[in-house]
Amino acid sequence: MAAYGYYQQPGHVIAAGVLLSLLALLAVGLRLWTRYKYGQGFRADDWLIVPAALLTVGQGINLVVGVANKSLATTVVWPTGYDANPLAIHTPQTEAMGKVSAIGLPENTENNRFWVCQAEFYYISTLPLIVGLVKLSFLLFYVRIFVVHRTGAIGILLYTLIVIVSLWTVAFFFAVIFECRLNFWAAWGSTVDVINNCFNTFSYIYGLCLSDFIADVVVIMIPIPLVWRLKISRRRKVAIAAIFLLGAVSIAASLTRLIMTVQIVYSGFDPSDDSIMVVTKYMYWGMVECGTGVTAACLSSLQVLARISSIDSAWHSLVSVFTSRHRNRSIDSASQHNGGDGISYPPPNAKAPRNGYKLTSDDALPMRDWTAARETV
Repeated sequence: MAAYGYYQQPGHVIAAGVLLSLLALLAVGLRLWTRYKYGQGFRADDWLIVPAALLTVGQGINLVVGVANKSLATTVVWPTGYDANPLAIHTPQTEAMGKVSAIGLPENTENNRFWVCQAEFYYISTLPLIVGLVKLSFLLFYVRIFVVHRTGAIGILLYTLIVIVSLWTVAFFFAVIFECRLNFWAAWGSTVDVINNCFNTFSYIYGLCLSDFIADVVVIMIPIPLVWRLKISRRRKVAIAAIFLLGAVSIAASLTRLIMTVQIVYSGFDPSDDSIMVVTKYMYWGMVECGTGVTAACLSSLQVLARISSIDSAWHSLVSVFTSRHRNRSIDSASQHNGGDGISYPPPNAKAPRNGYKLTSDDALPMRDWTAARETV
């Protein structure tokens, strides 16, 4: 195993499958608990992250079972005397051997290739669903915070991105399902079967990874200019922006997977490459992106973590905004200062609310009133 990266070693693959699955479940559980505890109610952004987490757990199970079956993170052991095209090694006999591998067979012959191809098919078909649901959860979370008028500039931008990401997710999902047209068997056949019956697999993989990375950058960076336009101190702007930038960990994971994918794409169908190790690398980094993406989508909702951080005061200000969608009568007069982009700013002579002021469930809190926001938590 010395010739391969750590991400192709059995221990690391199992650790990624188990730990990232647990991390995703924990993050989603805390997110839902936080919503329930503070009476904020569950919205679309919360519900979308649930199937994303469950599919991510499926990815983790896929990795663990693959290693247990010696179908991942294990080099191929070729049948004795096999000297034909390495890309064509897939016969009914070896496929049948795979079905009884529990009885005791060679460590990793072509019998396990049948399983690893099915595992890979599950991986590539659910990957666009997971990353798409994560992006939609982010965008709907922003709608909850920033959109006052749906027809405002910010509302139009966010809803347009929601439509684009939804179409992107559906398109790539069906592109996987029908990548071999109606020859579904070819998806878990030999490499030659894939070449002869399927569309350009590498073009699909590269297009998915590149567009996924670009979309991640756009989605994560959207809140920064909006926060920076708020009329609050620079220190608080940085603190609030840092909360949103916690999602940048998904960008790092997406970039890493893109780099690894480019290496695979430019290698092409190389007979000298170990196909199982190539699949292992691709699936490992996909698991990393899915696990970190689901977790990152929940970080900005985890107030329990913010309580022990240096940005606690900014967090308390932000949490209150999540629960409000209408304007308070006491600050309606300030609406004339709205810049037309869905975010309101205080007039120059605006006074801070009294310390005893409490917001009720019917009160509104626009993005500008950060001081009053602290009173609701």
